Amino acid sequence: MDIDENFFPVVNDTDVKYQVFSNLLIRRIEELAEKDMEKLLWVLYRVDVSEKKLHEVMQQTPPELFSSTIADLIIERQKQKVESRKKYGTGEEDWSFDV
Repeated sequence: MDIDENFFPVVNDTDVKYQVFSNLLIRRIEELAEKDMEKLLWVLYRVDVSEKKLHEVMQQTPPELFSSTIADLIIERQKQKVESRKKYGTGEEDWSFDV
């Protein structure tokens, strides 16, 4: 699914951009959870979300918070990758994601 750039506000506020992105991600997770759970699990595997954390979320999270919690796990993992690339990388910025 391509993200339409019109969904993102033209602001410099990182918090607003983060919230908009998070909301888009939550909607996509809800769609996949409803229509194609296998694909959602594949995406989570590709993003390298911890299986342990994923199982905890699936067992302990109320259904109404499932998508937002999964979105948080995805964003957390992507931030970890960025930090790791900064720390151990060659100095070149590589903003490609694994999905």
